[in-house]
Amino acid sequence: MLAMFRRKRVEVSKEEHREATLREVLLSQRPSDALFRWAKEGKLRELLPDLDALRGISQLPAHKDDAFIHTLKVIDAIEPSLVRRWAAMLHDIGKGPAFIATPDGRSRFFEHDRIGTEMVPEIISQAGEDPALIEPVQRLVRMHMRPISYSPEWTDSAVRRLCEEAEEGRGEEGWQDLIALSRADLRGYLPEPIDRGLWVLEQLDARRSALLQASVEQQRAEALQPRSPLDGREILALTGREAGSWVAEVKDFLLDKVTAGELGQNDKDHARELARQWLAAHPT
Repeated sequence: MLAMFRRKRVEVSKEEHREATLREVLLSQRPSDALFRWAKEGKLRELLPDLDALRGISQLPAHKDDAFIHTLKVIDAIEPSLVRRWAAMLHDIGKGPAFIATPDGRSRFFEHDRIGTEMVPEIISQAGEDPALIEPVQRLVRMHMRPISYSPEWTDSAVRRLCEEAEEGRGEEGWQDLIALSRADLRGYLPEPIDRGLWVLEQLDARRSALLQASVEQQRAEALQPRSPLDGREILALTGREAGSWVAEVKDFLLDKVTAGELGQNDKDHARELARQWLAAHPT
């Protein structure tokens, strides 16, 4: 009985002292605790050398924290999903190789977003993580500075392009991840003032919402407008004629019938019959 008790105590002790994996750390409530400890112990240099290389990279005079401490704050500030935490950890990873100290004591990181984007695949692969993380994390690293650069002077097209790039292949999740990373990036500079930056992100998100609502309303209005039951492709399929202005004439003819109440908007069979009559009356 005593031997069994001691064996169980040894098993519990081993479990208590088992080192957390990187994934477990990233999904924990406060990843910075383990990452900072690993940096002090030298483990981070072996596991994530590019992250460890940010230690001591000055961001003065813009920010008092070095690039490593800022990154830890950003990781803690973002919600614990693998895509978001990895993006937070690597968002400034390009600042190591991009760092330039000017003669007047300023830090410069030209194109660190592009450089960091190129570093992402190798870092995630060497960490043994799911390759599916690479593309969304790369996109977030590449785009992480763009939302904070928003201005009300941006055109609707510029806002749509940003949204479409963030959402491509991921939909709403892609946009929400980008905004979450931008907010966390700002919070990573606390206690420095960040109210202006957060306001900019709120304005951008509100602008996007307004554009989405306008698009929905436009689609509703278009759906209520009378239209030809047949599109150009369907009209072309009725005959061996080459495409030409006559296709638009047939659509207008059918639209007139719909407007006059002589043809149902979704009655394709009757529309084909009427289109054939028009074609017979208008030979080439």
